[in-house]
Amino acid sequence: MEQDTEVTPVVFRRERRKDGEVTAVFPTIPADVEGRQMTCYAHVGQHGGCSLAWYNGTRAAKPEQYRDLAREIEQLGYRLKVYARIQPAHRKAFDAALRRQNNPGAA
Repeated sequence: MEQDTEVTPVVFRRERRKDGEVTAVFPTIPADVEGRQMTCYAHVGQHGGCSLAWYNGTRAAKPEQYRDLAREIEQLGYRLKVYARIQPAHRKAFDAALRRQNNPGAA
């Protein structure tokens, strides 16, 4: 895949159980037209959607836990900027992306 020119914010989360799977959450990219889910990515299943409720039920992943997943995602062409948690600016960017997605002709 070709390298993105824009940086994509990402938050790596881990399920609460001891051997919990690590998932990359893209808090600025809607996964559905209703805006109920953010795009996420995992080794198994790859791209999908996750809700804020799911996110809130997880823990922050440590760099050694998400290193391989970050490398895999970067090989897809993403330029990642890792955040410890979702920021208020991410929600604003999510809302703007949702408007663009649902009104492609609007400026």
